[in-house]
Amino acid sequence: MGKKKLLCAFASLFLIIGCGGGGGGLKGLLPSTAEVQGIKKEGRAQLYEGKKLFNYMDGGAELFYEYGFERACVQRYKVAEGEVTVEIYQMDLPTDAYGIYTFDTQGEHPQVGQEATYEKGLLTFWKGRYFVRVFAQNEGLKESILALGRVISQKITEKGNRPEILEFLPPVQMRIRDTLLYLRGMIALNNAYFLSHQNVLSLGEGVEGITFKYLQENQPLRVVMVRYPGSPRAEKAFQSFCASGVIKEGILKDEGFLGKSRRGYGGVKLVEDLLILVLDGKNLRTVKRALRTLPYKHKGDK
Repeated sequence: MGKKKLLCAFASLFLIIGCGGGGGGLKGLLPSTAEVQGIKKEGRAQLYEGKKLFNYMDGGAELFYEYGFERACVQRYKVAEGEVTVEIYQMDLPTDAYGIYTFDTQGEHPQVGQEATYEKGLLTFWKGRYFVRVFAQNEGLKESILALGRVISQKITEKGNRPEILEFLPPVQMRIRDTLLYLRGMIALNNAYFLSHQNVLSLGEGVEGITFKYLQENQPLRVVMVRYPGSPRAEKAFQSFCASGVIKEGILKDEGFLGKSRRGYGGVKLVEDLLILVLDGKNLRTVKRALRTLPYKHKGDK
């Protein structure tokens, strides 16, 4: 299932409970009819906590749980030209909210929240530990969608830091725009770039990663960086990956473990607690050069 489909797959069933109790804070973030001109609430707000998110999403909830989902509040609004839906997700940490946001960032980037994307009737943004979606089937409702998003953003008083692993990224001009994904597990990774049905990168508790497309010699390469809680665990993950068969006919050289991959050539290396994987090279020379330049910033660099 593609990224957009996974995030946009919803069940026709709803859990009919209000956003009171543990979700009271989320209800307070919803725009009122007085705060956005021309809108009217359609029915009661709905709360989804814990595993009950499955009652709202058909096939998409697993991704949210991978990013530390806690609870969500959903409210529909009527406008003259149709209906707009607001979804506010409370995640465990700001880095989780950032991560679920990066799952799809293709589009324009309005000034809403800490970072935002708008594309074809869908606004997504993150701020603090909240991830927000505002959408409508009618793409002509863009101004209403943005207005609702801005009000929610203003109501969220906290802010969060982006993940520290982003410090190792190459400059933006060396990456293909809107391909960066911060990941916490296999579901996100395999929807961005299918690697294996097996957990070949030893993703799990305490592990974080990023993936993006990296330009080397005008070639778009797929890069995956994974950071482990300590060098011993990283070394174990590196050895396990080399034995996984993702890189075939691999040879360990100074640049790393190099060989053939499903779409050309690939290589992997370890720098302290950071595993760096480069795939889809047209030749080994390009893969070697990419591995030599990554991570772009090492620990302790100023």
